Amino acid sequence: MRLLSVLLVSVFCCSFCPTIEKESKNEGNGYYVFVEDFVDGTNHKYIVESKDSVNHIFKLFFQSELELGKVDRPISIYNGKLSLYVARVNVFEKSNGKKNFRHLKYPDLSHEKRARLKPVIL
Repeated sequence: MRLLSVLLVSVFCCSFCPTIEKESKNEGNGYYVFVEDFVDGTNHKYIVESKDSVNHIFKLFFQSELELGKVDRPISIYNGKLSLYVARVNVFEKSNGKKNFRHLKYPDLSHEKRARLKPVIL
């Protein structure tokens, strides 16, 4: 009887849990871009999956020839009128079809080496 109940519970749990393949299809690498315009007081949030889209957004707001390089850690750019924040994230699709993201965990930078340096006196 006990074996039958364990078997029944395990079949019930496995039937409602999503498979690993299904979860991996809904999750991928991407970028979270947040642009704040201090002149208009507007905010723009973007979740994109390709580096070309990030460069297009960068050119759209900053109107320059520069392109963002490799994004290892979150980047903040502020020029007095605009503030741009770019971070690599894990993008996934919610059950209602909208995209959402989870921030990557970056290792802490070591501040010990900098603390040991002597300050420069001019």
